Amino acid sequence: MHSPARRGFTLIELLVVIAIIAVLAGMLLPALARTKAGANRIKCASNQHQIAVAYQMYSDDSKDSYPLHDDWASVGGRINGNPGPWPWRFADIKSVPETNRPLNNYAPASDVFHCPADKGDSYWPQAKTCWDGWGNSYLNMWTVDWYRVKHVTGDSRADPSKAEGRSIKSSEVALSAANKIIQGDWHWNGSRDVNDKKSVWHNYKGRRSYNMQFGDGHVQNFVFPKEYVGWQARSDWNPSFTWW
Repeated sequence: MHSPARRGFTLIELLVVIAIIAVLAGMLLPALARTKAGANRIKCASNQHQIAVAYQMYSDDSKDSYPLHDDWASVGGRINGNPGPWPWRFADIKSVPETNRPLNNYAPASDVFHCPADKGDSYWPQAKTCWDGWGNSYLNMWTVDWYRVKHVTGDSRADPSKAEGRSIKSSEVALSAANKIIQGDWHWNGSRDVNDKKSVWHNYKGRRSYNMQFGDGHVQNFVFPKEYVGWQARSDWNPSFTWW
């Protein structure tokens, strides 16, 4: 006796199956991407909350003052072997051990300074990521009052009688802590090109939204108004404004 012949798939049936798989993949992949982006935002917010605790612990041990440090990125994090975009300044930064970055004694796991969504900075494309270039994915306002933000940390090499050589005090932050910007995603300053993918870490469809840490320790995915891109020179910080 002969067993019945086994019927194979026709070309049309195969094409239909492939088309269905492609449609399902097209529906699933964006959802997975959104899930990953959401997870990165949550991880980043957790990092910045831990850094907020480190700032507070530092000020508690430093007569109410926030840290002084020698460059934008050197408040915490790690020192990488890559000189990054500022090779002429790298010698200064590299000469300071990681344990002397002010917040590292209070946040000893340097990875808390690494945003999982860090894609770099359109302003300094030489560095693949900010973490690779500077060992820090976050920036506070250092030495200058820009974008209606009073500076948080001061320059350790500046004259302490000058504003840039002094940091803010916790008692001043407490005047309006919930809207006092302490730090945010590296590229939160409005000088960055929001249309460049390097400056879109947590943004959605080109919105200038960044994970920002505020004086009361909360972290918020904050959307700045469009006009703030022209406010770099504005030093008129005001605790009654949306942020200061």
